[in-house]
Amino acid sequence: MASTPTLLTRRQVAALLGVSETEVKARDNEAFHPTKGADGSWRYPPEEVAAVLRGLVVGDSGAEPTGAVCAAAFELFQAEKKLPEVVIALKQPPALVRSLRSEYDVMAASLTITPVSVAHMAQALRTPIRDEAQLVSLVADLGERFSREYQRGYDAGFADANDLGEIVDPITGKPRPLKPGDVAAGSKAVEERWGRNGGE
Repeated sequence: MASTPTLLTRRQVAALLGVSETEVKARDNEAFHPTKGADGSWRYPPEEVAAVLRGLVVGDSGAEPTGAVCAAAFELFQAEKKLPEVVIALKQPPALVRSLRSEYDVMAASLTITPVSVAHMAQALRTPIRDEAQLVSLVADLGERFSREYQRGYDAGFADANDLGEIVDPITGKPRPLKPGDVAAGSKAVEERWGRNGGE
């Protein structure tokens, strides 16, 4: 005899979907078909909850992700709506909306520069941006500029790190740049002298 799957409480369903119990109740008799338990609480079939989490059509064993939900989400993403706004508008669980956003970003070449970002960029650079080609050229120029500035800073830092100051050459009596080997040689000379003089 097959065992009956454990039914979920409304609170458990809400926690799994990341929504309020009121939102779960609003989907009763649509996505969910709960039954009333002996204690008066509503219990939900776990397979229906799993189907909603996967974004599938409930009741269709060969179901595919719903195109209507995907299309509606993509339209909202194009309109620059935030993820919480999409969840509220579509009444879909956050996990599904985050997944759809990832798919959208991949299909939109993984990078979307919003009109607001373009406006801020134009203002910061004091350069009006007329079209997409100019924007692409500007981003490429910025990349090259940042690369040059990074290399210049790296070179200056490397030079500073190797500038150990000057030392008077004991042979010529003239100052010359101090080299890393001079420090090691000087330390060795001090240690030898200290040992010969018995620490005096």
